[in-house]
Amino acid sequence: MTNETGGLIMTLDKFEYVLALAEEKSLTKAAKRLYISQPGLTSYINKLEQYLGIKLFDRTVTPIQVTEAGMIYISKMKNIQNEEAMLRMTLHDMGSQKRVFHIGMGMTRGMQWLPILLPEFYQSHPDVVLQIHEGGLEELENGVSSGNIDIAFGALNTGYPGVVYEILRKEMIYCVFSRSSSVRPFAANEATIRNPALIESSVLNGMLFLMPTPNNGFFHFTSQIMKNNHIHSGETLNISNLDTAYQLAAGGVGALFVNALDFHRIHPELDEKLAFCVLDDTPLYRLSLIGYKQNSLNLDLIQDMRDLIHRKLLSSLSPSLTVIG
Repeated sequence: MTNETGGLIMTLDKFEYVLALAEEKSLTKAAKRLYISQPGLTSYINKLEQYLGIKLFDRTVTPIQVTEAGMIYISKMKNIQNEEAMLRMTLHDMGSQKRVFHIGMGMTRGMQWLPILLPEFYQSHPDVVLQIHEGGLEELENGVSSGNIDIAFGALNTGYPGVVYEILRKEMIYCVFSRSSSVRPFAANEATIRNPALIESSVLNGMLFLMPTPNNGFFHFTSQIMKNNHIHSGETLNISNLDTAYQLAAGGVGALFVNALDFHRIHPELDEKLAFCVLDDTPLYRLSLIGYKQNSLNLDLIQDMRDLIHRKLLSSLSPSLTVIG
């Protein structure tokens, strides 16, 4: 594993071996998927674990399980793999003498915001190459701090020196679940997105909760809400895409905490199927911010994107419901 090309390149080179085993949970199935022999796959995993000095998989159980170290390794290697791909693209674009503008945001927010922002930005800057970085909050802020990302959007932590933070808006957090659930019956004009119902947190105990995956910035926020309100879920289902979770809740599968305003814009047809609730007389808000560096070489593009956000994005995201900070 430590030949002249270096350990990192070797681990990246066959990272799909690790992913296949993590997903298939079987050496036989993973080897078949990779079109290699099972002994060959076993040999590679053994050498990789020896090189790293830690077990990535528990192969003493059936099906094979990814260890905690393995989950961290896979997550970090995915980030490295994505960064390598972005680096290749950036270098290619630099060779073409075009400016490259890097935008960072979470996957769910990107799905909601980019279709509003990018068409006009492309029209105003036809010679600029855009690179979109989708990742967790720590990854995005590290990217801005290091200069790999020009501007990031999300519930940023505001703890990185040299990064300028600006509040875009306050996002009201609802607990949503199917109106047909057994929590309690709601009147037609109650538990709507404009008139959320006040419920006791105890009625949520035992329910299936749809949780973001740990690399989603909303995961820790949701976990803290549940801890502070002493909510004990029955089971949890981790879903990386909150849009999928929102639609599942409307279909009667579980409950989730979510900024429902953006989803309301995308899926207004689901409003009548969902109960929108709050746990306190004082609604819970989450700040949405942008972060960038004042000394960025793309400061003019950052300013144009900021203006576009305020002029076009915020007014389009349910303006009668949005509270701008």
